Formats: sequence, structure tokens, C-alpha cells
Amino acid sequence: MILEFSLFKPSSGQLIHGVTTKPLGSFNDEEKSFEEQKKKLPVNPVFNKQVHGDKIILINERPDQPFEADALITQQKNLPLGIKVADCQGVLIFDPKANSIAAIHSGWKSSVLNIIGKTVKKMKEVFGSDPADLLVGISPSLGPCCTQFSDPEKELPEFIRPFIKEKHVDFWSLSLQQLKEAGVSEKQIEIMRKCTRCNADQFFSYRNDDTGRMAVFISLH
Repeated sequence: MILEFSLFKPSSGQLIHGVTTKPLGSFNDEEKSFEEQKKKLPVNPVFNKQVHGDKIILINERPDQPFEADALITQQKNLPLGIKVADCQGVLIFDPKANSIAAIHSGWKSSVLNIIGKTVKKMKEVFGSDPADLLVGISPSLGPCCTQFSDPEKELPEFIRPFIKEKHVDFWSLSLQQLKEAGVSEKQIEIMRKCTRCNADQFFSYRNDDTGRMAVFISLH
């Protein structure tokens, strides 16, 4: 099964996107079945080596070698972008006016670095995107119910404190704020709000000691 963001559906003729669920199988590129798994997708995404940073790469053609980055952007048609997640947020961005897309892997470390806000800024710089035009979808990920730290006030920067409740952190709300601060309208942001750990039958979750990964992908056509 592949989930879609309702915000993107009116542009379905221009855009192919989705989030895979557990019954479709794992898309962990460390597994031998990875190439076979990709054939289950409606497109063949470019997948990068994710390092929990804030590096953003402009993709103009399919790369020959693996590269390290946690966000990919392009204006090229038929060049799908993909990321792999299991608890981290998979963030897809579509600019219907500048005809550009982004795929972001945002774990807690990248969230602290504001990779989402930086990607919006990068799209503005490279493509001339107006943040007010952007449509954003955030995949199932670890919810505030299950995002727990031993001592988050000491482990995380001070600006995260409004999103801390006891030992739990609401990264869904943090991402929403970062997008709004970057100029994206809240009505154009869709957070699926499905916790990967709580929905173990649907999603892989590292917190559940599950090594599988979902694929999150987007492609212009």
C-alpha cells in the first residue's frame, strides 16, 4: 500500500508521490532485496546516503555514485527523488508555480539544524520559489507520544523547550513552526500525524527494534 498526501492530489497529473507502508516491504538499501523492492514503486527514485545533517543537493541528472545529503531538490521532470524513513520525518515539497520539488529526511538531529526551513530557502534561491506557493507533506513518523529523551532540556537546544513535555518532544509541531517561519502557509502543510511506533502493523519503527524502512518519493511529470 502507498499513502498519498491529499494536498498534492489536485496536481496528480503533474506529480507522482507517495509513502510506502510496511506491508509493501522494506526499502532499506542495506538489504539485498532493495533493487527488487524499488520495482514496486510507480517511479525509480534517486536515493542518497542519509547522514542526519542539513546538506541539500540540487539534482539535475541521475548520479552515478552514492552521495551524502539529507535533502534533494530538482526542477527536472521524470527524475524522482526518494528518501528512506523509520521514525524520522519524510518531508515532500511541491512548488506548482516554479514547478520544482524537494524530498527531505528530517530526523531529530536534522530538525534541530532546521533542514526543512533551509530547504525552503534553498528552493527560493535556486528556483525562485515563493514560500507562499509551496505545498508540504510530512510522512508518518515518531509522534510526540513516543519521541522520548532521557533529559531533553539538557540534550536539545534551548529553542526546542516549547515543544518539550516532561521527557517527550513534539517534532511535528516543531516542523510546522519551522515551515511557517520560512513563509509557508499552515493551510498548505499536511502532517499525516501517524506515529510509526504506535502503528507497528503499518510502519517500520527503529524504536520498535524494526530495521526496515519506508520509501517516501516525489516526481515531476
